[in-house]
Amino acid sequence: MRRLLLAPVALMALATAAPAAPAVASAPPTERTITDPVEPHKAYDIVSVTLKAASAAGRKARVTVVHGRRVDVGDGIDVWVDSDGDRVPDLFITGVSFSEYGVYRARDWDRHHRDISDRGCASVRMIGTKSVIRFDPSCLGPSERFSVSVRSHVQDRAARTDDYVPGVHRLTKRVLSYTG
Repeated sequence: MRRLLLAPVALMALATAAPAAPAVASAPPTERTITDPVEPHKAYDIVSVTLKAASAAGRKARVTVVHGRRVDVGDGIDVWVDSDGDRVPDLFITGVSFSEYGVYRARDWDRHHRDISDRGCASVRMIGTKSVIRFDPSCLGPSERFSVSVRSHVQDRAARTDDYVPGVHRLTKRVLSYTG
């Protein structure tokens, strides 16, 4: 008799614990790496893109792009950031090697409006085989998650040699904007 009473209690405990598991599994991570196949025909080949959440509000998230070769004169990087989860870019960050960079409010993939470089929302650094983009996910408004699309290119080279990760007008899966 005692054994029969314990079985329903154990089943109820499992049933109440089961719904919690999918919610934890669906929460975005704080870091994500996307690897891209080596493509020798690309002018400034992207090997991987890593998204990393900011450590706290007011801190900057980071996107690290690893290239197949060292940065050279004329190499460029463009990053579209969706910081509000609507799968449409909010920020457009662009930089050219050994030069300045620009940060723009984006309305979609092709329309980049107001230059907000003076706000300090983002920075671009290209050194060695890496491009490091740092940005405040909440620069334009509250942000819980972000995703990006990255394009590398070389000035004066054909557009077909541009490398996109994850693809043209496609965003990565999201990561949390802040770890804390």
